[in-house]
Amino acid sequence: MSEKPLCPPSLAQLFDAPPDHQGVFGWLCGYSADADFLNQAVERFTLETAGQRAHRGRISLALILDPGQPAIGPVDVPGVAHLPLRRADARPFRLLHAKFALLGFRGPGDGAWRLRLIVSTGNWTRQTVEESLDLAWSMDVDSAELAGHGGGELAERCADLKAAWELLGFLQGLFDLRLLDAGRSGRHRHGETVAARDSLAEWAARCVALAGPRSRFIDNRRQSLLEQLAPRVLAQAGEGARNYLAMGSGFFESATGANATQVPGVLAAIVAALRGAGLLTASATIDVFINPLACQAVAGAVRAINDAGWSLRPAAPMEVVFGRHAQRSLHAKFLFSARERSNSAACGGAWVYLGSGNLTGPGFASPMSAHGGNLETGVVFAPEGLEWPRGGQQAAATLVTNLLPLQRNDKVSPEAPPAAGADMPEPGEAHVAPPLAWLVWTAREEGGLLQADGPMPDGLAVLDAAGTPCVRADDGFLWPASRPRQVRLSWQDAGRARECLVPVMDEFGRLAATDLASLGFEEAWWALMGFPAAPDDDRPPGADDGAGDEGDDYDEGGGGGGAGGVAPYPVRQMMELIENIAAKQTALARADWPAWCARLEQTLARIAGSPVVAYFQALGLNPLSPLRGAAFRPDFAEADGTREGEMYVALLARLEEKWGVGGLQGIGAGVR
Repeated sequence: MSEKPLCPPSLAQLFDAPPDHQGVFGWLCGYSADADFLNQAVERFTLETAGQRAHRGRISLALILDPGQPAIGPVDVPGVAHLPLRRADARPFRLLHAKFALLGFRGPGDGAWRLRLIVSTGNWTRQTVEESLDLAWSMDVDSAELAGHGGGELAERCADLKAAWELLGFLQGLFDLRLLDAGRSGRHRHGETVAARDSLAEWAARCVALAGPRSRFIDNRRQSLLEQLAPRVLAQAGEGARNYLAMGSGFFESATGANATQVPGVLAAIVAALRGAGLLTASATIDVFINPLACQAVAGAVRAINDAGWSLRPAAPMEVVFGRHAQRSLHAKFLFSARERSNSAACGGAWVYLGSGNLTGPGFASPMSAHGGNLETGVVFAPEGLEWPRGGQQAAATLVTNLLPLQRNDKVSPEAPPAAGADMPEPGEAHVAPPLAWLVWTAREEGGLLQADGPMPDGLAVLDAAGTPCVRADDGFLWPASRPRQVRLSWQDAGRARECLVPVMDEFGRLAATDLASLGFEEAWWALMGFPAAPDDDRPPGADDGAGDEGDDYDEGGGGGGAGGVAPYPVRQMMELIENIAAKQTALARADWPAWCARLEQTLARIAGSPVVAYFQALGLNPLSPLRGAAFRPDFAEADGTREGEMYVALLARLEEKWGVGGLQGIGAGVR
């Protein structure tokens, strides 16, 4: 019976929410990204389509890229915010080349969560998934594990999270986070994005508190990856010299000067460091794996590499993973070392490095610096149970040649050298923070007003759809059409003209959101009952087009007359809605409260013009007043002074203003 093909998750699939979980908030750091990959990743993470995410108007993934990469606009990938550099002159690295992600998922129970750390050799791009030969490593920590306060392996995973969290803290000081704080003040305090980001920070803090002294995750802010390599290998895989070493990289040093025909210096330094630490034998087999179409300085050093006793090999195509006809070019950066014996298939004392750092001076041999070293990340770990291919019955998942692009059959000779290819491309103009991170929309009789959430900077222009500056009023910019999802700002920065797209916030605090479809009164509950699933604005089965959904509110046949001849149907409809809302929200988990408050306000605001609401206005009654009662609220939001209570009473006040019932008499005795 043939064995099933090996199917490791793709880089995009590493964003999949675990069963019964949903993504809450995450941080992505990389050199580059594109909308195709990000839309896949955020949909897998949130379990929401692009349309649903555009409807919600909240941020689920914060993206930090090298400042020289093109900006990803607010509407390109709903739910993702590409954060710009704070200042063009505040860049402590040559390139931001680190590639890692920290994702937070909420579990099915109250207080249940899971964190996932991903370290990748590839960028967050479609090319990585479909064309490149890249590697990734990931691990999870679940809230249930922390209850036992266990050490050992859990402490090591927590140490990895701590190291990644500290690096994120460093990056957060360099990049503009204002968009993530858009809900911390003003009309929409405690917004969904703020609550989600705070949840992730709380979970990370719990892991940090249980972190052990040793992490596998490394970065080069203070020491180069090369300096850290041997100590990390000793800590993870133990002492003892191995007799095999594989070195692979997507880029190598540039082929320039007198050193162009010599063994690349970083490769030689890696071997020397391992031998100096007693981790590699003097007679070890050493293979260098390349992309034969682009390997920079290695192309001219084939003879020198052979003279050193090493072998230069094209990376294995990994047919067992990608299929027989796949054509992928090596982009992964990795090291692998182990003991090999003729009488055993076991990879003894195996260890692996994989990460963002190419085997070059700026990538692997230098600490981060403004002009010398990139910012890089990686992971050094000791996998167990790996085997060399020996034929016979071996599990596909244990063969090292199925997990890394290693092969022993093909070599590159000086007579048929590989191509040098192009060097690493130079980055473009820096993507720096605009004077305003977003603008707030206020509708007017014709068009609307775009305002700042604070002082309006001098010298700033908002460009309309034709690229013409909008008229600037005392309190904002006049927009001549309906609300845009994003607008282009123009300003001067140190004598340089800059432009940037920023999102527009609507009256509900949603960023770059699509318009809310109109709702009939009967449809309001349908929009709420499916929570926490994201709304899609589809009408419930059997609903008409909404033109006559209020037509049966009044019984013209006289069969339903109430006291004084008033038909009871509007009262019944309203009270059923209020009772359904109370039943739903009193059963909610605390973690879902910010999202529920946002959904409740957005839904009820859309029926403000309903004849049912007009009926209560005519009666002089406030139909929302029962929702203020303690019995209609979950226990954690009963008190107005709590964070959840404050959020709730604020949204009710806004709804009462929207409905025009705020000053009317409340319903029921004892209602506050």
